[in-house]
Amino acid sequence: MTAFGLGVWVLETTGEATPFLLIALFNAIPTFALSPVAGAIVDRWDRRRVMSGADVGSALVTVGLLALFASGNLQAWHLYVGSFTGSVLSIFQNLAYTTSVTSLVPKQHYSRANAMVQTAQSFGFILSPILGAALYALSGLNGIFFIDLATFAVAVSTLLIVRIPQATRDGSQGPTTVAADIREGFQYVRNKPGLIGLALMMATINLLISASTALSSPMILGFSTVQVLGLVNGISSIGLLVGGLLVSAWGGPSRKVLAISLSAITSGIGLAIVGLRPNPVLIGFGFFLFMLPITLVNSSIRAIVQTKVPSTIQGRVFSLIFMTARAGMPVGLLAAGPLADKVFEPAMAAGGRLATGPLGALLGVGPGRGIGLMLVLGGLGMVLAVLGMTSYPRLRKIESEMPDIEEDSEG
Repeated sequence: MTAFGLGVWVLETTGEATPFLLIALFNAIPTFALSPVAGAIVDRWDRRRVMSGADVGSALVTVGLLALFASGNLQAWHLYVGSFTGSVLSIFQNLAYTTSVTSLVPKQHYSRANAMVQTAQSFGFILSPILGAALYALSGLNGIFFIDLATFAVAVSTLLIVRIPQATRDGSQGPTTVAADIREGFQYVRNKPGLIGLALMMATINLLISASTALSSPMILGFSTVQVLGLVNGISSIGLLVGGLLVSAWGGPSRKVLAISLSAITSGIGLAIVGLRPNPVLIGFGFFLFMLPITLVNSSIRAIVQTKVPSTIQGRVFSLIFMTARAGMPVGLLAAGPLADKVFEPAMAAGGRLATGPLGALLGVGPGRGIGLMLVLGGLGMVLAVLGMTSYPRLRKIESEMPDIEEDSEG
């Protein structure tokens, strides 16, 4: 509800793509820089309390940004700080939840459980802008503050009454430090080339698409309105929702690596379609196709780790996989703004060096068409990356080469 409006505010205030992308950059940095520490802490602490603390912190960040916006004191750097802080809290929240699944859900339902959570999140993506607009019309920002705080209070209260069994650590070697726990996580992953291959494939994909997907909003606003941008965002969220509902009902595939690969290829094709023409219907369809398989990809990756890795070390393993998978995002986001503003947009402007050739005839010429070309290249690169990485045998055979971990779970 707030992220969409604040993103548009930055675009309208500055008129440039780079400040908009800096918000995404500050959101990406903590995952890359702090994940190993967060993973070690999640494996040590009560995971229910970690999630509760993250919820409280996120509520305070949201209220702070909304208060600054309502008072007319909001500046771009406030959004960078808020994005960074929110991302730090999100790392702890996501790791604590993801590692709790093995304690709550039978192994055969890991994919379904992961998909159900992502489906619930996609409901929020769809409903929050609608509810936010309605609340603002009825009661202004005071009503939004009240609802936001009430929902955070419900989330924290739920966590306080739900029992989440904590994985029992082996204390035979005595107390260990956080640094030692981090080293243990690195050592475990280093000896699992299939996990490394999986993380590197996702890192390559994220590098290719982070520069382009973050620019989709400036591209749309280059030829259309904020209302159309909101509609396209809603359509992409519906794609995520539909995909999540399908996986939740299905329960997930038995051959997860194959499903991840085919899903990522489908997303790449959808991303390429987004950039083809400045047509809201085509862009909406492309984003729907891009988002549709995302839940299957994410739930399958999590299910592989939850099935193959002992719960006592899952926080560290997940943190290292997430860190590697998102390592390319800061690079892509740093490069995206200058590439769009200085290279691709001028090249696809009227009279640009690429606008007069076949690319101009295919994609069109004018504002946003350089970003469209970046989206097409990102989508096609995504397809090629998946085909290349899945030729690595250790990645392709990870499900058969890594034995399942036999651990008791609640449920």
